[in-house]
Amino acid sequence: MHESKPSSGLRRGAFAAAAGLVGLIAVVVLVMRSGGSGANARPGAPPETGAANTSPGANNNRTLALSSAATAQNPIKTVTATMGRLAGDIQVIGNVSYDADHFAIVGPLVGGRIARLAVGVGSTVTRGQVMAEIESVDVGEARGALISAKARLAAAEANLRRERELAEKHISSAREREIAEAQWATERASLRAALERMRAIGLTDADIRVVEEETATQGGRVPIRAPIAGTVIERLVTLGEAVERATSAFKIANLSRVWVLLDLYEKDLARVRVGQSIEVRTESYPGEIFKGRVAYVVPVIDLATRTAKVRVEIENKSGKLRLGQLVTAKLIGSPEATAEPVLTVPRAAVQTVDGKPLVFVKSGAGFERRPVELGVSGGELVEVRKGLNAGDQVAGEGGFLIKSELLR
Repeated sequence: MHESKPSSGLRRGAFAAAAGLVGLIAVVVLVMRSGGSGANARPGAPPETGAANTSPGANNNRTLALSSAATAQNPIKTVTATMGRLAGDIQVIGNVSYDADHFAIVGPLVGGRIARLAVGVGSTVTRGQVMAEIESVDVGEARGALISAKARLAAAEANLRRERELAEKHISSAREREIAEAQWATERASLRAALERMRAIGLTDADIRVVEEETATQGGRVPIRAPIAGTVIERLVTLGEAVERATSAFKIANLSRVWVLLDLYEKDLARVRVGQSIEVRTESYPGEIFKGRVAYVVPVIDLATRTAKVRVEIENKSGKLRLGQLVTAKLIGSPEATAEPVLTVPRAAVQTVDGKPLVFVKSGAGFERRPVELGVSGGELVEVRKGLNAGDQVAGEGGFLIKSELLR
């Protein structure tokens, strides 16, 4: 019994030590938890480095201040976001065509054979220039009729003079003089008819004088002349070919002025008017803009395509626009066609970052990045639906410098 007392005391000591150890661990855990809590942090203790906000877009609205040296080389001009009436531009595909008011299809006025060709495709011709010559029996017959009419008229004139002299001397009767006058008038009319026939087959007065000569070697030929100045865009006959009257032999177009024909959907017709400005671009000259004006809007809707034809006239003295060429046309919006005013800024004020539009708003000595939602565009202005207020000052020309600084 005396030997069991030490063993019992040892067990009680071990239990006490274990309980103390458990209590110590609990205290340590509580201390560690309270040390990480913001509520128990020491007043004035600096935050840890990892506590900064690193979420995407945290610095999107920071103010960017540019150095004076940078702005001196690339001045930044500010513009004001204002309310205004803005009609959206219309983008449409079109084709280049000849100006029908300066286009001609040329052919012979008599049947015959092509005896000479003076021009070919691509040749530049002036008005009245000989393009070809036709050897024709009709010309020979007309020449013979003209010569005969002149001879008969000369005889009638001589007879009339003689009858008048005789009538004055009372040798001839008044009736004989009247008959002579009637014959002279008839022959004069016949000569005029012969001359008109020569002109009708394409001969000028100079050609007729040559044909009238008895020694003329080309009395059976008639020239085909250009009725307008321009470029031969097509030749439909060959040397020696037999042609009929009114056969199409040449096509001439004055390409210094062309038409662009557009197919416009009826929903956009209310935004188009005669005289409206238009800009045309081509793949051949991607950096060049050809300017023109709407000349005519056809008042008929195509039932199959639900479109109406719009004719645009464009100066083409450089010859860069070619017939049949596919072009992209932009009809510049007309403010008169818009009823409600909208908030607008110049196109130059809108920059694109990561595929999204934004503007730089003046803020103190710098500029603040401001995402925007755009609407329709018209001319040099674009609608801003969200992100700006009327009166805000935004970077216009030179805004690319701020964008470059932002992306550094």
